[in-house]
Amino acid sequence: MALKFEKTLSYQLMQLGAIARQEALVPLHAQGLQVGDDAVLFWLADQSRLTLEEMRQGLNLPPEQFNALIDRLDRAQILESQTDEADGALHIFLSAKGLELLQTIHKNFKSLDAELTNSLSTHKARKLKKLLSKINNLF
Repeated sequence: MALKFEKTLSYQLMQLGAIARQEALVPLHAQGLQVGDDAVLFWLADQSRLTLEEMRQGLNLPPEQFNALIDRLDRAQILESQTDEADGALHIFLSAKGLELLQTIHKNFKSLDAELTNSLSTHKARKLKKLLSKINNLF
């Protein structure tokens, strides 16, 4: 009986997490981007200027998926590029608009986190975050 309850609770937490993630990513959709593109933006924010090939390899995407991603990000004006005068390579980085979008998404996640935990004790809030983290790591 306890195992069935744990599975039901885990399923409900996963559903709650999915709904929360959709809400947090509303600004992404408003830019014509897809769920998952946020992870690319957060990854890109941690990188210095990359060539397109370095970016594709770092993201481990096949060329057709990578090209579609670059097209989406480019249409949304999330990326900027600059040619290196020394070697002529084109380097990609997040635009000011891309960095602003990341800040908005981050604020949304923090706000949802506060909403989920504001009525819980500190101990229960930490426990919930730990459980959600475990569920997140499954994916």
